[in-house]
Amino acid sequence: MGKLSALNVLKEKLGEDGVNALLEVVEEERRRTREDLFQVLEERFDRRLAEEIGKLRAEVHKEIAKVWNEIGKLRAEMQGMRADIIKWMFIFWVSQLLALSGIIFTILRFVR
Repeated sequence: MGKLSALNVLKEKLGEDGVNALLEVVEEERRRTREDLFQVLEERFDRRLAEEIGKLRAEVHKEIAKVWNEIGKLRAEMQGMRADIIKWMFIFWVSQLLALSGIIFTILRFVR
């Protein structure tokens, strides 16, 4: 039985106004069911989105903690390098002072 013949049977039993009223009821129920379905899907999407955002935040926080840890290591390493640089600068300037003193001492010996 096709759609058209079912509609004809309904028109015979219910009349034109009855069929129109029935179609309005069916259409209203279809619309309400669709709205309910979209509401359920929206709630599921919101919940899933919140879960994924929470996971992403935790992951980002963990990565930021790793970066800060690496920065701390680099700072400690740079402080050690700074101490080495100061040590070598001191050795350089002392050796330059000794070399200059030797040159001046040698010049003063020849000048007398």
